[in-house]
Amino acid sequence: MNTPRHLKVTLALTMVSILSLGGVTGCSKDPVKLVSAQFVDNVDNGSGNFDRMLQICFSKPISSEYYHKVVLVTKENVKIAGGSLLRPLFSDPDNKCQLRNVYSYINKNSPLDARQLIKDYVVPGNVSQLLIQVYNEKPEGKERPIAEKLFKNL
Repeated sequence: MNTPRHLKVTLALTMVSILSLGGVTGCSKDPVKLVSAQFVDNVDNGSGNFDRMLQICFSKPISSEYYHKVVLVTKENVKIAGGSLLRPLFSDPDNKCQLRNVYSYINKNSPLDARQLIKDYVVPGNVSQLLIQVYNEKPEGKERPIAEKLFKNL
């Protein structure tokens, strides 16, 4: 008689586990849609650290954390590629746009003089192509982006 009770308890625990797993995996992020992008060079107040900013705008404010990758190519064929997290703007929750420091895209694969190249060439009107890809989380392999857009002549 202990076996049926044991089976009932095991079955109940299994159901609870399945339901809680379903709750975790069923929790998805809102889809995002890239609307516009532009380079901004008038945000810096003299420090020099914020003189090259990228403004990325979505169709609505993001409400979850996402990862994004950026590849930009200037008219002189300077290529900068990198990525980072995009977080909701709690201080401005209705803002559809995110400002990203272009210098933050510098990484170990960037050109040796990437900072100076950005300063000299990543200016409004001089970027021939900008590819932005948005992912639910940082891609580990060949995950497909949930949003992607190629902007030209920025």
